[in-house]
Amino acid sequence: MKQGSLIFAIILLLIAVGLVITTVTYPFRTGLFPLISLGIAVILLIVQICRELRTSREKKSFGEKRSKTSRSKPLAIWAWLVATLIMLWILGFMGTVVLLPFLYLRSHREGWLISILLPLGCGVFFYTLFGLALSMPLYPGMLLSRILE
Repeated sequence: MKQGSLIFAIILLLIAVGLVITTVTYPFRTGLFPLISLGIAVILLIVQICRELRTSREKKSFGEKRSKTSRSKPLAIWAWLVATLIMLWILGFMGTVVLLPFLYLRSHREGWLISILLPLGCGVFFYTLFGLALSMPLYPGMLLSRILE
């Protein structure tokens, strides 16, 4: 088992729980989206910690060598995280919701049909849920805010 993954998951869980506690003090309409997403994150982190603990009991292998692909995986994850933040800043929420899954699917050589339909479905889902149903203002990004000036 990688003890680092367990520690990382526990740290993320503590941060998420702290954010939930902070978000509970917000007014209902303001805190609804953060509470939904943080609740899902807390559940998934608890599941991940249980998995990590279970695999640590099942396998106790020492001295595993890391392959080249496992070394480049963290770099790829950080690159996608940075790209997500930059896209959120420039394109806004809706632009990122549509463009990020498209780029990810194309970079993993998915077919054109799924690479176009899935991001469009995500865009429609998030706009319908947050834009129309909850009437939440979504961050427009620098590009759209400059266009609308």
